[in-house]
Amino acid sequence: MPAAFLQRFPETGGPAERIPIWKLPFIIGRSEEADLTVYSGKISKEHARLEVTDGRYAIRDLDSTNGTFVNGKKVSNAFLEDADIIHLAHVEFCFRHTGASPQTEVSEADRLVEQTQHMVVDDHPHSVIRGSELLRELIDTCAVEILFQPIVDLRTRTALAFEALARGTHPELSTNPAALLALGERCGMVVELSRTFAKQAVKASIRLPGQAKLFVNVHPQELAHPDLLDALTELAGLASSDHRVVLEIAEASVTDVSAMVRNKEVFTSLGLQFAYDDFGAGQARLNELTDIPPDYLKFDKAMIEGIEAAAPRQEMVGALLRVVRRLGVRVIAEGVETELVAGICQRLGCDLGQGYLFGRPG
Repeated sequence: MPAAFLQRFPETGGPAERIPIWKLPFIIGRSEEADLTVYSGKISKEHARLEVTDGRYAIRDLDSTNGTFVNGKKVSNAFLEDADIIHLAHVEFCFRHTGASPQTEVSEADRLVEQTQHMVVDDHPHSVIRGSELLRELIDTCAVEILFQPIVDLRTRTALAFEALARGTHPELSTNPAALLALGERCGMVVELSRTFAKQAVKASIRLPGQAKLFVNVHPQELAHPDLLDALTELAGLASSDHRVVLEIAEASVTDVSAMVRNKEVFTSLGLQFAYDDFGAGQARLNELTDIPPDYLKFDKAMIEGIEAAAPRQEMVGALLRVVRRLGVRVIAEGVETELVAGICQRLGCDLGQGYLFGRPG
């Protein structure tokens, strides 16, 4: 496992978040391409880099706008010791390491287990009361924009489906859906907010071509909500027969097999399909996959990115695909950015692909 990690104590209290440094160098920034993405306008797209210099851990500022600090001192680059305090603009981390020698390479198994991290930091922190007021305004006025990213047949390159991605348009709230959902969790409104995203996505699906399916994300808390059936019935009623809805469920959120069996029955009764999302981002639950096979399985981009240079991972993905395809499940490779990776995914047995090679959200 990685020899070093970052700790961060949430502003709202609770236990420290443990963020493994699963590779070196390790980029921290606002960009989605960073190894640790911090959603904050005060953080530069590529703010700082953790690296190994002369056999020691070090941090290097990447010409950030608001600076990198170690133990209160602004630095351009500095060696790190266990328990040093790092500030990137207004975000604080505690650097910890196990005493093991720094490694510049991590095994494939570790890389798959330690997925790319994402952290939400609100630029303008709201109290629960004010946050609830603003979210209520967003929900009541449907201050949401829907973007679509294509999911294509790897053989024909035809767009067979689109994933709906919501962006907030409220002037006093973040546009980033992760930040909005995090605020929704703090305010006890995340289920209502997620459902608003889904309903707006279904309404916007009139823009989609042909018989393309619509993939809509479902927040984990929705699955256990007592009025799940009513909410999905409403969603199904809004859907067009031209654009069948596929519910995207995070694979890690499926922990109760019996409850998921009941949920699948509800989906089927309403004419809805479902997909396990982010498969392989953590420890893939093969029991749930085989006991409750979905219509689609989305391989997380952490499994796909760099696969062209990782023969052991190709073997692992190929073995998983052989099991999955016997279940009648269609597999989508996420994070496909090059023709080479697309060809490998197709050869291994992936049916569909999603990523910048085929189109950005728009």
